[in-house]
Amino acid sequence: MYKELLQSIEGIEIYPLISLFIFLALFIGVVIWIAKLDKGYVKEMKTLPLEDDEYHKNLYDGKNDTRTE
Repeated sequence: MYKELLQSIEGIEIYPLISLFIFLALFIGVVIWIAKLDKGYVKEMKTLPLEDDEYHKNLYDGKNDTRTE
């Protein structure tokens, strides 16, 4: 049933190609973006979950702290 319906649509064969090109463009873009990331930033983000909570508490001066204890 679906096969006959899809075959009756003119120009339907271009849609898989368009979706493939969009996927490849996004994938290549993300790979390039990751390759260009600053290595220091990546290292900082990698160790962020392992840092002591005191480090994060010192970021707040107490006036703008909206966290509830």
